[in-house]
Amino acid sequence: MATPPPPWSSVLQGIIKSPNERQRLSTALGVTSMTLTRWASGESKPQKNHLVQLIKVVHPNYRQELLDALALQYPDIQAWLKEASIDEIPSEFFVNVLNIRTTTTESLRFWRIAEVVLKQALTQLDPNNLGMAVKVVQCMPPSRDGKIRSLRERVGKGTSPWTADLEHDVLFLGLESLSGYAVEVRHFVNDDDLRENKETPRLQDTYEMSAAAHPIRFEGRIAGCLLASSTQLAYFTQQRLHLLETFSNLIALAFDKAEFYSPHLLELRALPDPKIQRPLLATFRQRVTKKFQAALHEHHYLNNAEVELQVWQELEEILLDMPENTLHTQNNRHSL
Repeated sequence: MATPPPPWSSVLQGIIKSPNERQRLSTALGVTSMTLTRWASGESKPQKNHLVQLIKVVHPNYRQELLDALALQYPDIQAWLKEASIDEIPSEFFVNVLNIRTTTTESLRFWRIAEVVLKQALTQLDPNNLGMAVKVVQCMPPSRDGKIRSLRERVGKGTSPWTADLEHDVLFLGLESLSGYAVEVRHFVNDDDLRENKETPRLQDTYEMSAAAHPIRFEGRIAGCLLASSTQLAYFTQQRLHLLETFSNLIALAFDKAEFYSPHLLELRALPDPKIQRPLLATFRQRVTKKFQAALHEHHYLNNAEVELQVWQELEEILLDMPENTLHTQNNRHSL
């Protein structure tokens, strides 16, 4: 009587039913289509490096099912994936960032540095494309009372299930978030399982299982934090935390000195639920256009950055003035 293939092989059978997908995987793995068929039938076993690569290149829709099935036969599969991280940031990358910092005009500097640093962070923190988002979360300028009351997600990059460009997926964050906590305490914050109820406040994204945030600092002042979110539990090993810290320090080069604030100005508040925020934030571009038109009518010249910042501040004020029942509390968490 033939021995049935292991569960993960059965999952692979379903994946490679499509000739196009079978060919794509064989090319990506550097093996023949026949080898894939033998793995799927249980006739042969892939080497460790092939299993790690298979998880990396398989379509995101099948990745978690394949991972779960592989874990039944290979309990160390998650450790293998963690070992696959790139340990060191290439020296050429540091040279590139410094070159951008010294040669790019002020108006483009933030975007160019953020772009290259976030891409490199994803490459090294999620080499197997298991699913990660990395975001720059920035302190809003002080409110009318002179205190910093919130943070704003300014730019981000992701791998599936997140979209590649997260620039337009913006939220205001405060005490209810891991980012807010990291900025308030001004040091690393890491949560291995965001599903568990803890005293540490945090907002959990739909795909987010673990997360880490590192403050963006300069001369004892703070501009925000670099936030990394993973679809995997306990993903942020000491090695990855060290990498995140380095990328956070590099991101600091993207900011103007005036964007770093003294810690005594930080008095973050809780912000409304994302479901409350999103309809309001969707009016951002309309508000910018309206403000431009009003400035032109009054013969006032404002550049794009100035107008956009004014609108962000107006939106922040609206959110901060909302009733308390729209806010997050530690006992009433909501997913994004």
